[in-house]
Amino acid sequence: MPPLLLLPLLFQLPANQTFSPVDSKEFQAEIHRIEQLQETAGDKSTVLYALARTWAAGGQYQKAMDTLNKSAALNVGLDPSNDKIFAKMSEAAEYKALLTKIRTDTPPIVNSRLAFTIQEQGLSPEGIAYDPSRNRFYLGSTTKHKIIECTSTGACRDFATEVGEVLGLKIHNGTLWAASTTNLFRFSIPSGKLIHKYTGGRLFNDLAIDKQGDVFVTDTQAAAVYWIPHATDRLQLLNPALKVEAANGIALSDDGRKLYVAGFPEGITVVDLRSGKFHPISHPADLCLATIDGLAFFKGSLIAIQNGIMTHRVARYNLTPDLNAIASFEVLERRNPLFDGPTTGAIANGAFYFMANTNDHPIKILKLNL
Repeated sequence: MPPLLLLPLLFQLPANQTFSPVDSKEFQAEIHRIEQLQETAGDKSTVLYALARTWAAGGQYQKAMDTLNKSAALNVGLDPSNDKIFAKMSEAAEYKALLTKIRTDTPPIVNSRLAFTIQEQGLSPEGIAYDPSRNRFYLGSTTKHKIIECTSTGACRDFATEVGEVLGLKIHNGTLWAASTTNLFRFSIPSGKLIHKYTGGRLFNDLAIDKQGDVFVTDTQAAAVYWIPHATDRLQLLNPALKVEAANGIALSDDGRKLYVAGFPEGITVVDLRSGKFHPISHPADLCLATIDGLAFFKGSLIAIQNGIMTHRVARYNLTPDLNAIASFEVLERRNPLFDGPTTGAIANGAFYFMANTNDHPIKILKLNL
């Protein structure tokens, strides 16, 4: 047991690290870059959190703590509790008090019910898609490098194997599209026969498909959006000028005119597919668009799963009539006790089905009526 005189020190922030002159110059340049980014970014609260992470990464713990306090004061749902970059601060009383405040400000909201479970172990699924013609769900495994097909009662079979680390999945006209790091796969349903494999990405993440069959896919490492026009069936950049850092979730409006791409630091970028113009989505000041994984369009709104540095939640972003901005939002699900890494979801029969615990077993698929 440590001496009583030392106990108060154990609950203080660690002493700041020191830099060499060269490292100090580089670190201050990075701090300045992020501070400037905060002035222009579409999602300023996320950039403020990124500033706190940078202070912590540089061992400037009091600055990190002060910035986290500013972030928490916004009450937008940012939560550092699962962020390993703050690990050295975790025993400090000030940091613990901050986490308590965040949990108090973001109490659980549970509106979903358990739809079915998947018993197979070790899947670590990321993407999910729904086939209305056969009432089947498809999940991609990041660890077993396969895609499984499941009934609404949880009876599953292997659909496709040896397809790499499967991320996004989408279905269109009897075919299943799968994003798998550097490849895109297109399979026939229900046979699982490979129709075509497209290569050329750095980290293909998620997909959206319009009614004509044009496919849009995010590439996280390339900060880009690719597309495969149905007329040419060839993979190409959608717009070389369109750069979306950490591009992830993607969705299309029902009329096929607007494309929504989640990323950092803009939160969501809106692309007008007719004009080619794009812009950060405007949104209420108390809405944080950080770490959006799953993204779906539903009746003039966007349904988003936020994880990572956010309090894990499902939110609905109600769009303006022109579909260019977020008018209001509501949190549909938050801090569900079943949550352990929620990632993506799929619209099925007017409800949102999503995986609650991709890091656990058995996998629980929740149904959230919309």
